[in-house]
Amino acid sequence: MIHTALSATHMVDISLRDPGGGEMIKVRLQGTKQDMEWLEKQLSECPEVKITESSETFSNKGTSKYYRKYLEINRKNEE
Repeated sequence: MIHTALSATHMVDISLRDPGGGEMIKVRLQGTKQDMEWLEKQLSECPEVKITESSETFSNKGTSKYYRKYLEINRKNEE
């Protein structure tokens, strides 16, 4: 399977070292259920971030292939 989400993560710096003042980011994912699950797993293993909320998966109108879900991501506290 080709992970289109992987291409997107290479274009976006998901580091929260300097997020611009806030500590929480809201993210809307769109894609196949498999790709969204894969990306959420990758983010959950990222040492700098913590997923604090993950919504249910919602259907998109007009397609049975693509879905959406929402994440809230916080910077992990440095220990």
